Amino acid sequence: MKKILLTLGFIALVLVGRTQVVLNEVYTEPGAGKQEFFELYNSSAIGAQNLDCFTLVTYWESGANKGWYVVDLPNLSVASKGFFTGAASDPFAVQAQTGVDADFSWNDATFLAANNGYLRSYQYNGTTGYNSPTTPSGLNDLFYKANIGGVFYVALLFQNGVLVNGFLGGDADGILHANLQALPDLFVDMSGSCTDFTIDFATLGTVEFRNQAPGNDNGFARTCDGKCGAWEKTAPGISHTPGVTNGSATTGSCATGTMATTESLSCGSSPRFVLFDITGLGTGGATEADDFPVEVTAYADLDGDGVLDGTDPAINTTPKLQATVASPSDTIQIPSTYQNNDIIVVYETKRGCFDKVVAVANTCTILPVNFKSFTAARNGSNVVLRWETMTEQNNTGFGVERKTSSGWEQVAFINSQGLNGNSNNLLVYTYTDANPFKGISQYRIRQVDFDSRSTTSEVRAVRGQNNKIQLLVYPNPSNNGMVNVVFEDGGAVRDVSLTDMAGRLVRQMKGITNNNIQFENLMPGVYSLRVVDRETGEQSVQKIVVNKR
Repeated sequence: MKKILLTLGFIALVLVGRTQVVLNEVYTEPGAGKQEFFELYNSSAIGAQNLDCFTLVTYWESGANKGWYVVDLPNLSVASKGFFTGAASDPFAVQAQTGVDADFSWNDATFLAANNGYLRSYQYNGTTGYNSPTTPSGLNDLFYKANIGGVFYVALLFQNGVLVNGFLGGDADGILHANLQALPDLFVDMSGSCTDFTIDFATLGTVEFRNQAPGNDNGFARTCDGKCGAWEKTAPGISHTPGVTNGSATTGSCATGTMATTESLSCGSSPRFVLFDITGLGTGGATEADDFPVEVTAYADLDGDGVLDGTDPAINTTPKLQATVASPSDTIQIPSTYQNNDIIVVYETKRGCFDKVVAVANTCTILPVNFKSFTAARNGSNVVLRWETMTEQNNTGFGVERKTSSGWEQVAFINSQGLNGNSNNLLVYTYTDANPFKGISQYRIRQVDFDSRSTTSEVRAVRGQNNKIQLLVYPNPSNNGMVNVVFEDGGAVRDVSLTDMAGRLVRQMKGITNNNIQFENLMPGVYSLRVVDRETGEQSVQKIVVNKR
């Protein structure tokens, strides 16, 4: 395990990018012969999320005794736009359903131990700490009704020691009761290589809540999957649906958020941009203290249905941040592959849920060429360029442009393969550039149509000849808070982390397989970039300097 301890608070929430895995249902008051469960939902369309380093913490009390249950979730994954259920047994019964399959049972100690997980109970010792943890047996009361000041149920979801989502059932303001804030800090010893951490209950901040007490045979559930504040008491109004959608957060009334926003597309020459801005808090109870910074991610709506689907790719894999309502508008560059697609903009608040999902119709003129991909790779003293087009319209051809220590220069021109410059089929182009330059070289493709207008592709960078560095970082230093990282070898699976000079984790990406990643909105300072190859265990470390944002 990593011996890195984190005190949770507002700073940690700001610095570390949030997951899009959230609590979606909690069955807190099972009827006779039924079992408690919780459901997680992966609202991201970026991909599956591994839950190995996720932790669920709930409060319990029994007479004068009180403490916390800690569930270190097993090394399993929840699919994009998918659901994950933990229950007191597997299968389990809920309301009118029996034989419901769970992804795991928190009472199956053997399964949990084999998958980097556990269930432990921590009892307050009455002074400054907790007794040694015990492993409950046959626990069907993970969500305990704590009759303190109107707070009935506490469920806190952490990832790598950072609170990513929380829910208080029966609460009036989403703030942990003073009696619970006064409990000692809780040290959580994580399984495997996940980060150990310490919870300071006095600094957790505001979480989601529902000011309604459940009765028998019910609990709480979102009416819209992953949607902020969409919690309702289950039965008789709504019923539990473990593993099944409660309602899409991207359509109808669910897509309307509390924040006032504006979105538009720039329709000039390539590259195009999504322009977005948060202009107000609206009337839904969002506040800057509780919900900012807001993460903004844009997705390409591949099927044009205006709904965020699991197959819709993220345009910016590192979300943009809006720190306050007063923050200026910002942009997200649209890769050439998606220049002609509709766009979906998602606003995710600090509480870990979706506030708003906006479909932006692409009314721009269709570009003459729709690029599918563009790669550049060094092979000895040569650089091999390869690009693919999905469609071409009135296309003369492509200028291959290179930039080394000076400005851009055209090194070749490749004619269009389309009949009379037109094609609706996939076309593949390659060019080998003799380039023994020992420094960094950048390449782009300039498409030229019949009337001499042109658009450019994204830029690709390659290392110099005989340069053994396995990763390329540019620009370094950065003068706009944006840094690109290019990996030498494609196909490897890597874990990437970025820490500041105090050792605090700023950004983290796991299971990266693509050749290029980008960090955006970095504050001025010096950072350490660490890349770990999962297969070989080899590590690469490089210093990054950001002069200004």
